[in-house]
Amino acid sequence: MKDKMAVFFSGLCLVHCVLTPLIIGVGVMGFVGDMLESEWVHIVMLFPVVALAVFSLPSAYRSHRTHWPMVLAVLGIAALCSAFFLPETMELWITIPAASLLILAHSWNSVLLQRQRLKMTASQA
Repeated sequence: MKDKMAVFFSGLCLVHCVLTPLIIGVGVMGFVGDMLESEWVHIVMLFPVVALAVFSLPSAYRSHRTHWPMVLAVLGIAALCSAFFLPETMELWITIPAASLLILAHSWNSVLLQRQRLKMTASQA
């Protein structure tokens, strides 16, 4: 469940990263464009992404013992955080791959957990 929520929030981040420049590009700046571009929206969106990674990936690692989902998530989170310090022109090129890494990490983690559960039920049978 945590991985599905994490994929949702990472996907929301990805949609935000793609739509904001499009909204600004077509001139629909107004209130919505200002809100989507503001720093606090980025921080509010980053919080559940980081929290869900912290709560789901380490406990899942203890179960399936594959470190790659955590590595991908750490890289994705580091890239998302670095976007706060980079020029705005680079933000899109950093955040889209970063959000994609997080989606991949949580999806892979979910598959690994499902496989682990299947192994456990097969061994108990």
